[in-house]
Amino acid sequence: MLGTALWGWGVNRNDAYELLENFFENGGASIDTATNYPINKCNQDFGTAIKWLEDWKASNPNSKFSLIIKIGSIDNMGSAEIDLSAKNIIATKNRLRDKFEDSLSCISIHWDNRGGDMNDSCLIDETVEAMSKIEASGIAIGISGIKFPELYYKSNPALADKWMIQVKENFSTCLARDTYQDFFPRAKYLAYGINLGGLKTESPESDSSIELRKISIPLSLIEKISNYINLDHGFDPRPATLNELALAISHNNPSLSGAIIGPRNKKQLMNTLDYWGRLEQHVN
Repeated sequence: MLGTALWGWGVNRNDAYELLENFFENGGASIDTATNYPINKCNQDFGTAIKWLEDWKASNPNSKFSLIIKIGSIDNMGSAEIDLSAKNIIATKNRLRDKFEDSLSCISIHWDNRGGDMNDSCLIDETVEAMSKIEASGIAIGISGIKFPELYYKSNPALADKWMIQVKENFSTCLARDTYQDFFPRAKYLAYGINLGGLKTESPESDSSIELRKISIPLSLIEKISNYINLDHGFDPRPATLNELALAISHNNPSLSGAIIGPRNKKQLMNTLDYWGRLEQHVN
């Protein structure tokens, strides 16, 4: 699944469209985005990824693809500010459906830290009820970054198997999925951040993903992961880079239904698709 978190932040419009078109030309069909991407703390960039996708869709009206859109966050400052009222959820869904028509395949809740007091349970019930109506209309539903998943479960246990859940999962952690699986053991899980924001053995470039996001990786972890590539870990085809190792781990994880990739240029995209394709061929 092609991610768009860096569109407008390290990835310009032309490069974004090149990624999109090459992704489709090479068999890709699913795109992940959010109404507040990119989360670069620049107000003027709020909603850029959605706008670019909308413009591309308008220029390619016969295109067929599947779009997951995460909603709820009211800024791109990285804050916890949200509007997950039923009114806003339904209005946002209708607006997105008008823009993307049948390409809109899933509406997902994006961040929800509520649950610290009794009033929050009623508010979450309102959110889940709105999502239930969306699911009944034929659009899939998802969640990402939910602090108290048990409250979502308690609000409507009948939806437990319906959620498509995005979790940060990589070399160093599966904590997010562990938190959800107690309540949603049969839900579909999609991993993001699989290579720790573009982890490389060499020093990152000034405009690399890992630098843009100010991700700090302990040198000891980088050394362990780098050494692991040379071990007999059983992956076939054998990964030759840290990105390929991340893809192999995700692909071979039976708890995951897929992974969200975030290439910044065509070369990264093609290398990722090539290795993922070889993993698929080995399974088949």
